[in-house]
Amino acid sequence: MKLLIIDEEFPYPLNSGKRIRSFNLARELAGLNEITYLAYGEVESPAARQLRDNDIKTEAVSPRDRKQSGPKFYTRLAANLYSDLPYIVTSHYTPRYAEKLATLMVQEKYDLVICEWTPYAVFVRDLPGIKKVIVAHNIESSIWQRYLATEKNPLKRFYISLQAKKVARFEQNCYRWVDGATAVSDAEARQITRFGGNYPVEVIANGVAVDYFAPREVSPDPDKLVFTGSMDWRPNQDAALFFVHEILPRIKEKRPEISVLFVGRKPPKKIKKLESVPGVTITGTVPDVRPFIADGSVYIVPLRIGGGSRLKILEAMAMRRPVVSTTVGAEGLEVTPDENILLADNPEGFAAAVLRCLNDHKLSRKLSDEGYRLVHRTYRWPELAKKFHNYLQGIVGR
Repeated sequence: MKLLIIDEEFPYPLNSGKRIRSFNLARELAGLNEITYLAYGEVESPAARQLRDNDIKTEAVSPRDRKQSGPKFYTRLAANLYSDLPYIVTSHYTPRYAEKLATLMVQEKYDLVICEWTPYAVFVRDLPGIKKVIVAHNIESSIWQRYLATEKNPLKRFYISLQAKKVARFEQNCYRWVDGATAVSDAEARQITRFGGNYPVEVIANGVAVDYFAPREVSPDPDKLVFTGSMDWRPNQDAALFFVHEILPRIKEKRPEISVLFVGRKPPKKIKKLESVPGVTITGTVPDVRPFIADGSVYIVPLRIGGGSRLKILEAMAMRRPVVSTTVGAEGLEVTPDENILLADNPEGFAAAVLRCLNDHKLSRKLSDEGYRLVHRTYRWPELAKKFHNYLQGIVGR
């Protein structure tokens, strides 16, 4: 098939969950199809070249202003008050992107267009004569409802409540503009079906490059905890704040020497300030997360906001590290509590679960071994991409 993927950026380097998923599935699909990737960026950028090195054609649109601070950012936020569309849609829409897409539609005969993020469905709403699919990394409206539930600032709550309503309305509509959709979990597939699309929704789980995230023959630090995730994403910021302020003190009552690493790109000031707490390290961007995962005795996922499913958990499991997560953090994964993961949602329970892992080496080894088996059995990218390919073939042939 001849497929066009439209996205916000070329998904490289692989330093966020969305980029990891988008890159690996596109690379695997390119072995079975002719792929073109349209995104904001520069055609000669390292990210675009990395895609071309994997047999994916690239088409670039000059980048947007992506700063999330300053007068222009707040002007855009204010202007969105007068739009029926949510900010995650209007901030990504530009006439030049729409014109580039229209030009490609005339020049090329694609079999199908893939929206590699739900907000990009706005670009295909009125595209005639071609099949269209949305790849849902999350149920966006659920994330915004969780933002609202955890925000205490009255002004921010007001704005978030407006955005939550707009996002919910957009999702109710956009899945009816396309011919298919994929979700990362059964629960999210059921939610998309309720939005009213007249097609089956396929579950394409998140995966992991098991050869890359392989176990290392090193002894972890017995008093080190590790979290990895893009620190410019609000759910990860909330997780770090929640852990440091509400969970870590409870762990330190029993293990005062404990330390925790938060590894991920672009931490804002409020996250960097956490380093004032003894034992807390904020690394910022690192070239390779694997040494940090390997060095920790317990991998933590204290997420309270989120959707989709967590690549970070799969990576830790592939490296044979025991995982302690909230229920939200493990959503969408076929995990079994006390078999391959420990789950806890309140600060007391999460602290107790971490201490169990630190103090019970037999339990820690069991979680590590069973998590490793789960990943190799269920979450390998080539098998997931083949399932995606078959689904797309069915849509084109329908």
